[in-house]
Amino acid sequence: MAVMQSLQIDGKFRSLVENTPDTIVIADEFNKIIFSNNKIFSTFGYQPEEVLQQPLNILLPPTYRDIYEVEFSRFIKNYKTGGFNPITEVPGYCKDGTIIPAEISLSVWHENGHTFSSVIIRDISERKKWEHSLESEREFLKGVLDSAEEVIIGCDEKGFINFHNQAARLKHLIPPNQNGLYHYQDRWIEGFHYYHPDGITPMKLEELPLYRALQGEIVKNQEVFFRTEEESYVLVANGRQIVCQEGLKGAVVVIHDITTLRENTGSILQKNQQLLQAYNDLKEAERKLIEANNLLESRVKSRTEELTAKNQKLNYYNKALQKANIDLDNFIHIASHDLKVPIVNMEALLKILNKVVPGENEDALSLIDKLEISMQRMKKSIQAISEVAKVQKQIEYRFETIDLPELLVEITESMAEQIKTENVLLEYDFSEVPAIHFSYINLKSILYNLITNAIKYKAPDRNPQIKIVTHRQLDGVALQVQDNGLGIDLEKNGAKLFTMFSRLHDHVEGSGIGLYIIKRIIENAGGTIEVSSQLGLGSTFTVYFKNQSIQ
Repeated sequence: MAVMQSLQIDGKFRSLVENTPDTIVIADEFNKIIFSNNKIFSTFGYQPEEVLQQPLNILLPPTYRDIYEVEFSRFIKNYKTGGFNPITEVPGYCKDGTIIPAEISLSVWHENGHTFSSVIIRDISERKKWEHSLESEREFLKGVLDSAEEVIIGCDEKGFINFHNQAARLKHLIPPNQNGLYHYQDRWIEGFHYYHPDGITPMKLEELPLYRALQGEIVKNQEVFFRTEEESYVLVANGRQIVCQEGLKGAVVVIHDITTLRENTGSILQKNQQLLQAYNDLKEAERKLIEANNLLESRVKSRTEELTAKNQKLNYYNKALQKANIDLDNFIHIASHDLKVPIVNMEALLKILNKVVPGENEDALSLIDKLEISMQRMKKSIQAISEVAKVQKQIEYRFETIDLPELLVEITESMAEQIKTENVLLEYDFSEVPAIHFSYINLKSILYNLITNAIKYKAPDRNPQIKIVTHRQLDGVALQVQDNGLGIDLEKNGAKLFTMFSRLHDHVEGSGIGLYIIKRIIENAGGTIEVSSQLGLGSTFTVYFKNQSIQ
């Protein structure tokens, strides 16, 4: 208490401790704080009165308090027997729980039979940041120099080699001694195998590029030959002193390996001779090429005349084929148009006959029924011929972006009664490709024909199941229609599957042109159609839309 009274009264002491940049704390013999200057607030966040009578180790992290309690007691004991006053780096513990790096200095004195200790605490956070920043810059610079292809070697003002980069180590330009260190000034010649450009005469110490740079010379493009037991290099060195405000700091040399360049230079004459020989060979080849070219021109002229004659003949046949196609189109038009009139007349006559023939004349009525069946088949055949004619002419339709789910709804609504009657289970997945850029009427015809075929040729022992999916391809879209119907014997009937008027099953009515029309529509648009099938299990038709704009 007497010490505290003297501190409170001594204005000079208080002025001194309050103006110091460090935190000053005084503790009694029980390690209780009895005084602190105001610096404790900016350093630890405590007001001076808050720490009075608190244990001294309140300024240390909890995990360190027991350890430093023992160390502090040991320090006081050692001090009594002629101890010491070291500066120690410890972690400081702030009021808000923040841990800061700090340095502490302890001292002990005795007064009126009591022991007191003073602690000077310095916050070294800024210094640590500066040291970390300096170390980061040093590592960054080292990384930059190590990444350089050129060899970089430096020494201090006394000639001790204190830096070399990765390239120097890889080329063994810095010889290690037994301790793994590197030679310095008085042993440079012993460890370094430098020679004059002749590769024979050893270089003296005063001729070495680094030594010359250390002596104040500006070394420019000094050529040096370096040899070890395993390898040798031709080097070019540049160097100079390193001088700052404090004076000479050392020297540095940058060495470039020109071994490959020299080897290339040494072979230039040989390569020139080879190039000259190659030039002469080329001139001879050019002469022979001219002769061959003249012979080729003669043959080409003859061949051209031959091809011209064949081309004229081909043009003649092509015109004849075009005329035949026109005649065929005219014939189909006449067959599909002019035959409609007599068929209509025959239908009218059959209706009259139905009315005038007595009901009891069963033979006549049976004959009329057969004539009506034949008439309907003829009408279907004429309609089929008309459809084929449209496809044969390759009618151009406007392409547009078609929403596949909407198109499928339109198709299924038009055949809703048939789907209901046959108990058809229709599934589709257009998630991968929901839209196709194509002719609307043609795409509708393709889907309609494939769906109706799947229903027509259903298996007799199960309900029809149809699944329609789309897949992306590298150059377009694949549209698959899969069914569980009768299936097709492809080995037997695959070749005639897509031919005109081909029918594989006689128990179902049809014209036999549906698949033919589909194939022509797809091929006219640059696509293809394939089928895979197993007899009795079902079929899968895959349409490939090539070179289409996929949405």
